Amino acid sequence: MLLALESVDVELGGVSILRDINFEVERGQTFGIVGPNGAGKTTILNVVSGVVPTVRGEVLFKGERLTGTSPHKVRNHGIGRSLQSTQYFTHLTVLNLVSLGQLKNSVWGALRFSDHRRTQFEAASRSRAMEVLELLDLTSYAHRPLGELSSAVQKLADMARALAVGNELILLDEPTSGVSASERGAIAEALAEMRRLGRTIVLIDHDPGFVVSNCDQLMAMNFGEVLRVGEPGAVMSSAEVKRSYLGQSAE
Repeated sequence: MLLALESVDVELGGVSILRDINFEVERGQTFGIVGPNGAGKTTILNVVSGVVPTVRGEVLFKGERLTGTSPHKVRNHGIGRSLQSTQYFTHLTVLNLVSLGQLKNSVWGALRFSDHRRTQFEAASRSRAMEVLELLDLTSYAHRPLGELSSAVQKLADMARALAVGNELILLDEPTSGVSASERGAIAEALAEMRRLGRTIVLIDHDPGFVVSNCDQLMAMNFGEVLRVGEPGAVMSSAEVKRSYLGQSAE
């Protein structure tokens, strides 16, 4: 077991967002989470990455308590996280986006470095960024601003940023959002490369077919609760998931 959530509850503004969330992710596994909008999928990633606190329950990483850890310290455990949107980074080149993702605390923290240390860090981070871009076949885009690129390439660049940091666990938030059906194969290929590199992946996406095709285990959610966890085909064919998530009758 690499990651586990045990009896996790989350409340925001007095409103229950997650209730009694329990699941485990084994090392090397790709674990998918599906559910309609508002089910709590992104909140789970926010809990793991330290952005949203729990009111009850524990987050365990390699058997150690991660609950209450700040986001930059979570990242220092070797956990990378992609975002639903790159709209705030469209002025950055792909290389700069991936390089900045490796800062140990924040951009402002980096400014406290001496000029010599900053130069060393920038050289090392850019070297690592280029390695990752090569792995995901993105080197031809390295010096182009994200705003000039297709949604698929922007998503791949953000996945590269997560991979540069996540040497153990990668959290992927809606990697096919805004990506055309014809370009989703590139996202699937990037996932396959991450798996070949031995990364453990937690994947959420609005397209259940994409998740089912690319995951070993699947968790279906609705209204902040777990409906079922198991083999993807079995989860998606269960009467409860069809009724609550797909809007189909139990028959």
